[in-house]
Amino acid sequence: MDALDARLEEMAVERKALVNERALAERRIQQQQDSLRQKRGRLQRVRNERELRAGEDEVRIQEAEIGEEETRLLEQMGKVEEVEGRISEARSELDALKDADHKQIEEMAADIDKLRAELEAIRKDRDVIASELDGSMRSKYDLILSRRDGVAVVKVVEGCCGGCHMHVPPQTLIEVMKTGVVRVCPTCNRILYITPPEEEAQAEEATG
Repeated sequence: MDALDARLEEMAVERKALVNERALAERRIQQQQDSLRQKRGRLQRVRNERELRAGEDEVRIQEAEIGEEETRLLEQMGKVEEVEGRISEARSELDALKDADHKQIEEMAADIDKLRAELEAIRKDRDVIASELDGSMRSKYDLILSRRDGVAVVKVVEGCCGGCHMHVPPQTLIEVMKTGVVRVCPTCNRILYITPPEEEAQAEEATG
């Protein structure tokens, strides 16, 4: 849109210059037509053949000059029409881009509202689950949540923490998998959880 705005400004400057040139050509034609009328008027008052021939020559020259000037004027008018056509096309393109941009903004706003609603629902579910924790565990959870950008519990993926993506010691993974004990990532201190292989397989089949 910025590029189109710049093009429109350039074409507006070009159009202004062409319109000024057209106006000058129109004034020159008007002046020459006035002069031609005067010459024709003098022809009616000539007193001899010599003055008549001289006057007719002046009239022919003036008519030729007017013809040339009118040709140039038509060219200027064509140029004005051409640049006005380009301006109209650019404005239509700009309007289409603005409409598309507004539509995209509206769609993004709708998506954001939807995500906010989903996030609020997730937060409520999280708060319900967190309320079932004992006091010390809840305090630990809230502390991690506040320090780690609102993400306190992360999944272990291929032996790595889903929060900081650092490798988790095998012993920690075994403890989580075998006993279900709460363990945190030694790097970012987020609480770790591991999805059992059978559940992973079922999830992959469902998404399929």
